[in-house]
Amino acid sequence: MEVEEYLGRSRLCRRLRSGPHGQLVERYAARLVEERLVRHGTWRCLNVVGGLLSWMAGRRYKLVDLEEQVVERYL
Repeated sequence: MEVEEYLGRSRLCRRLRSGPHGQLVERYAARLVEERLVRHGTWRCLNVVGGLLSWMAGRRYKLVDLEEQVVERYL
């Protein structure tokens, strides 16, 4: 099943995919679909990833800085 078909008209997904890490989000969303998560579970996962990416950008972190300690600070 295609990610686009599964997520339908999700504003969250469109917003995340149009951001600076859109390709990463697209791959992550595809993986969630492959794992057969229900739509609500996929939305929650994408929402958490979106929040983390936004938080990282606000603190000028880069993806290469992403490690357990950074995630702990976010949480």
